[in-house]
Amino acid sequence: MNRSRLLSSTVAWPTCALGAWSAAWLTGRCSPDDVIEALAESADRHVVQWPAAPGPATERVSSATGSMSGVLDLLALLRPARRLVVRLPSTGDPQGLPPHAATSAALGAGEVLLVDDATDTGTLALVPAFTVSASAADGGEPPFITCTWSAYRYDTALDLGHLVSAGPSAGDLEYDLRQAVRDATTIIGGLGGLGGRRSADPTDLRTQLLALTSRHRVALPPHILDARSTRLIDTAAQVEAIVDLAGARGVEIGDSAGQWDSGDATLRGLQVLTRTARAAAVNQTIVELLRR
Repeated sequence: MNRSRLLSSTVAWPTCALGAWSAAWLTGRCSPDDVIEALAESADRHVVQWPAAPGPATERVSSATGSMSGVLDLLALLRPARRLVVRLPSTGDPQGLPPHAATSAALGAGEVLLVDDATDTGTLALVPAFTVSASAADGGEPPFITCTWSAYRYDTALDLGHLVSAGPSAGDLEYDLRQAVRDATTIIGGLGGLGGRRSADPTDLRTQLLALTSRHRVALPPHILDARSTRLIDTAAQVEAIVDLAGARGVEIGDSAGQWDSGDATLRGLQVLTRTARAAAVNQTIVELLRR
């Protein structure tokens, strides 16, 4: 689909919303309707499929509603969950995930929700992918977004506790994000409108940055709001919005080929940092919700 239309029409990181709000639901803090409402920010419809199962992948339709929302199917999969962990991997940074079809899918999507569902089989992995209706893609109608959740089983149970604890501390991430804000400020100059070489309408630039920041901001359940987790999510959203816009506009950082290569590395590093920080904040929220 047209990436710009998708970016302007959805809230990113449905795995974060699903993980956090499902944890609230599992501990009786919210209803399934609250989870449905949270996921509706990412797509108009949610569908569950098992691509690794024998035969063609089959969409699972909720028998309770007769609809194709699929959110109730997701909740049915998560009902026995003892632990939920979000991973937001990217190329070169698998975030501790082992080689597997689920990991390949997660790298392609940039996110995965790992579930310890108390079975004797491997860890359950839920990977989202977005599509848009053909008529909307042609520009004739407002986009109708479908999020298809592919369900995989790892061959063995992953050590979800280690995946979370092995990462940087929240304090280190917050410090690194403060530095990232300074780096992002430099990048804004290259976007134009704030003294950069490129011509751009400052109002249009601010509008796009605000929209992308809103898209990357994860709305956590209000039942447990940790101040540091909220700061991590908000700052990561601001930085990643700048990275997205810089990539979309082809901003060149520096005045030589060597500096441009360094600039590309800077953007990649900022993207890895924001994803690591966002996952850490969401996972901390999930832990606190499931603990109480």
